[in-house]
Amino acid sequence: MDRISQWYPLFGEETFPTVFLKLNETECTQFLQAGDTPAERDLEKRIDRAIDLLPGSCVVGLDSCAPSDSTIWQKDRSISSGAAALKLLRSSLLMRELIQSGKDTTLIVRPYRRMDRTREFRLFIKGGKLTAMSQRHLDRHFARLEEMKDTYWQRGCDFADKILAPHMSEKDFVADIYFTSDGAILIVDFNLWGAPTSPLLFRTWERDWTQISGLKLMQPPMALGGDVKVSF
Repeated sequence: MDRISQWYPLFGEETFPTVFLKLNETECTQFLQAGDTPAERDLEKRIDRAIDLLPGSCVVGLDSCAPSDSTIWQKDRSISSGAAALKLLRSSLLMRELIQSGKDTTLIVRPYRRMDRTREFRLFIKGGKLTAMSQRHLDRHFARLEEMKDTYWQRGCDFADKILAPHMSEKDFVADIYFTSDGAILIVDFNLWGAPTSPLLFRTWERDWTQISGLKLMQPPMALGGDVKVSF
């Protein structure tokens, strides 16, 4: 379940609308060898049509992963044209390697959504049950999450029990979710259990995942007190 196309038919109503574009051999070659050619313009038009089907600007990537190594992606993920999409994808070494090797030749186009980093979480489902949940972004402590901790955990458990587990053949898997402002839960992605998927705040996969660990949040910075002397 590490490709969107594998789980989208099961959970399409629980995630972002997605358009899949399977590249043929000519389009793969065109992707790797950019140039102002009829094939290039046709590929741009295919992506333009996909973008037009969705509301607002979009994000693009491959079925199996995002172009996260691209400096363009790291600055701005929002795309509004086929030409801009190809420029972004070609700036990613990961995208080029996957297409060149034939390991992934399906583009995905999804609506761009500015998401609140405090409402993204990773669910760890073991034996078909949610046993652990982690704050998704680890750059800082978010004080506002403390008062919502129990609520988010219970809603995560309900979502795993009622939506995820009944439709998943796998019993051990990882899911990234997003709590919308109106109370809905959207699936962002699924990940394979274990490395190289990050266990985030649980630090290591070498632990007893059958034990219920609840929702783990970043701790506030440690405050130093007393007479602290520093010398250099």
